[in-house]
Amino acid sequence: MPDISYRDGRFWRDGSPFFLIAADYPYFRDRRDNWQDRLEKQQAAGVNTITFYIPWRHHLRFDERGNRFYDFDGRTKDSRDVIGYMQRIEALGLYMIVKPGPFIHSELNIGGLPDLVSPSFNRAMPAARRHHGRPAFWSYDASILPAALEPKFDDLAREWLETVSEVIRPFVRPGGPVIALQPNDETLYCTSNDPPWQIGYEPSGVRYYQKLLAERYGDLANYNRVHGTEHQALEFAEPPRLADLGFNVGGATASPGDGSSGGAPSPPTPAISGVDPQAVHAAPPGERGVSAIARREDLLRYVDWAEYQWRLRRDIYVRYKQYLDIDLPYLTNYAGITPPIVENVPDHKDHASEKIPAELAPQYPEWWFAMNRIERDAADYHYGMISWLGVAAYDRDVFDRYINTARRARGINMEENWGFGTLYDHRSRYPVVPFFQTLASVAGGATGYVIFTCVNTEYWDPSLDRITKLQCNTFPSHAPIDEHGVCHPMYDTACLLNRWFAKHGNDFLQAEVEFDCAYLLYAPYAAISSWIPDERYWTLADAGIPRCGRQGFEEFSRSLQQAGYAPAMFELDAAPPKYFDKPRALAFHSAFFLDADSQERLAAFIEGGGRLFISGDLPTVDLTWRTYTRLKEAVERAVQRGAAEVAYQRENLFADGRFAERLNSAGIEPNVRTSPDLRAHVYRNGDDYFVFFFNFDVAGRYEKFIEFYDYRLDLVVGSKTSGVVRVTDDRLAGWLVKARNEVEDISDHVRIRLGDQMIEGTGDFSSE
Repeated sequence: MPDISYRDGRFWRDGSPFFLIAADYPYFRDRRDNWQDRLEKQQAAGVNTITFYIPWRHHLRFDERGNRFYDFDGRTKDSRDVIGYMQRIEALGLYMIVKPGPFIHSELNIGGLPDLVSPSFNRAMPAARRHHGRPAFWSYDASILPAALEPKFDDLAREWLETVSEVIRPFVRPGGPVIALQPNDETLYCTSNDPPWQIGYEPSGVRYYQKLLAERYGDLANYNRVHGTEHQALEFAEPPRLADLGFNVGGATASPGDGSSGGAPSPPTPAISGVDPQAVHAAPPGERGVSAIARREDLLRYVDWAEYQWRLRRDIYVRYKQYLDIDLPYLTNYAGITPPIVENVPDHKDHASEKIPAELAPQYPEWWFAMNRIERDAADYHYGMISWLGVAAYDRDVFDRYINTARRARGINMEENWGFGTLYDHRSRYPVVPFFQTLASVAGGATGYVIFTCVNTEYWDPSLDRITKLQCNTFPSHAPIDEHGVCHPMYDTACLLNRWFAKHGNDFLQAEVEFDCAYLLYAPYAAISSWIPDERYWTLADAGIPRCGRQGFEEFSRSLQQAGYAPAMFELDAAPPKYFDKPRALAFHSAFFLDADSQERLAAFIEGGGRLFISGDLPTVDLTWRTYTRLKEAVERAVQRGAAEVAYQRENLFADGRFAERLNSAGIEPNVRTSPDLRAHVYRNGDDYFVFFFNFDVAGRYEKFIEFYDYRLDLVVGSKTSGVVRVTDDRLAGWLVKARNEVEDISDHVRIRLGDQMIEGTGDFSSE
């Protein structure tokens, strides 16, 4: 096989970009006799890579004396023969991305962890805990999650990863079939888009939090000075909790086997994630008293806690990477920047859910930006995302979040929903939905994608799937290849998509979006805003609530996308200097504090003639409350001399959703213009353009246009038509169109014209 490497958010093969076309196939849910047939069908569909989890609980066995051993060759059950599975993949000339956990989700009992490590079944195992002190549950089967930093758990996790690494290692070599690894799943226990009060309150976690405080502040005296406290030791520094802000947590109830006594829980049951204003709610404003933020020193508790939450996730990932000790690219699969998603998990138990207060639910982008530091962690892993965000074809907000999640950084779409039509929205069973969404992720910046999953399986094992199998007779419900090996219309759609990107994908990776404006993310603002829904919780005089995602980036991005602009984002304090030069302008909503280095970066950008749109309170102090006004002075000087490059107002420039109008008024016009209800994203490499388009009209035929640079495409499209057109040297060089909408049972006729060239077809068609 050719040599595969990874850099700049994409795979490279023998020195050229390589577009990943992958499918996930959970071998452990299928009979060994089926593996060869299913792998061959996936390869025939244009797949070049197979991804798969290796479930710890599936391979850990006990002999008659109770001693642990691992079955990787199928001696105790054929579906445990992961060595044979990998040999089959290699023999077909396919690549592999291996995902060994320890926690893998995959709708498994305890997320794939063995009973041995759950406090529900092992009284000696300490539980992970949430803000109220009760255990953190895995919602699918109501089992208690272990505290990740506890030596009792960590020793077993290390044993697992060191053991499974020896299974993987023979397939790792220059030109070998294993090209990357993905430890964990959605960071720690699938919490990459959870609020900051959901995890980390167990004693070992709090001790680590206090250790990080010592690193951050140096000594107790400095901590007390900055925080306005009189602690006798950092062990008295407590994490913030919802109750601190007046949220009544009495509605949540403990359950049998909550980890305090180690007893087993009631029969395993799942949970439905989402918002429940009854479970945790705010006390009336008059009853909050000092619960509202009244001192600026109090803010640092939230900044400190977000730093810890970020470090907890990052440091556990790095620890597992060290345990695996395999020299390969390490990928992540961050959950999307999205509100809580409702899952149709059967047999729900209330105590396993951690309901989100209705008032705090809109803060979800703040949680994401506060605890996921992508540029800061660039040396430790490569960004990858998943997109369980909803149905993008029928919800423009969901579509925007697809773009935002993919655009957070270049990387692979590690899981796109191709078959979970029962667990999630029923429309996901129709091919138009995964096609639209996979294409949206690529339009956002994904450098490859994973069809998740490509095969229905029915080889149930109650030790793995106590809950999932209650939902339907297969996993998932509507994959491209069914449990009997029969290929369905979803398969034909996957073939169409895969074959086009097999021909054009590598060239696409050499093209880039020319960003019109980039929003500067600042995690300390997001950390505070994560807990503060509105002014009722904020009584600081003459200072606005710091905002980053909500009333900031999200509204900024929505406005720009609707107007045809190409938005971007990156961390103000951690991004490489070259990031500041890529967009035509930067945007930032400031607060009364900003660390000194970040102030210097922005002040230098202004003084160098950079274009900046800034609103909010200009900072007068740094992050230790010492007077620091470098940015304030630079902005004021620019405004006083009438510099057109700097636009400042104290009122929020972004929250009203009209920033695109402000950008246009300042003379920055988009490179792309479209008809209403049509979205387009354009990538350019010299005279080579890739134009992605998405129509949101529901029924009928519509005349549309896309103007980009010096070109104009005229289109006639139908219900939810989407596609990509390649324009090279002024000619149509390739096209991929899906105009068959199975949700509405419509096949529309599509016409695309570029100058004197025209292509047309009915339903789904491509140039290949």
